[in-house]
Amino acid sequence: MRYLRSAAVLMACTFMAGCAHFAGRHPLLGYKDKDHAKADTALVVCGQPSQYICGITGVNQVATWEKFNGGKTPWVRVLPGKQVIKLTLSNSKLLNRQQVTIDNVEAGHVYRIDVGYDGKMLTADYKDLGKMDSYTIHMPRFPLQPKAITASF
Repeated sequence: MRYLRSAAVLMACTFMAGCAHFAGRHPLLGYKDKDHAKADTALVVCGQPSQYICGITGVNQVATWEKFNGGKTPWVRVLPGKQVIKLTLSNSKLLNRQQVTIDNVEAGHVYRIDVGYDGKMLTADYKDLGKMDSYTIHMPRFPLQPKAITASF
């Protein structure tokens, strides 16, 4: 019996570590047209490093939740125009689901979501980082060092 429990725990830990390894390797699509040219898109990313957890769970009516990362999608690719970004924000004590509206998304730009705390709840705002050729995030891989992953346009 003891060996079965140990084997089950080992398998669960291996599965979780493997899922964490594959999560966030590329920005998820915040639109349905999978053949859309990357040059005509923008990136929305959660700010790093942060003491808060930021997950992008949807863009307009398209879900960007991925089972491998527990809903903590750190970046998404979006189309130009008005975009409504749905977020899950948390820290060790609070959980807040909110949305940020970016009225004029431009192709090739990167928009960073910054999470803050106003004394009562977690809040989010965005900043246009401007036009870029590529953007790199650093995915945590506990207990290993974060891995740099780059997306280009």
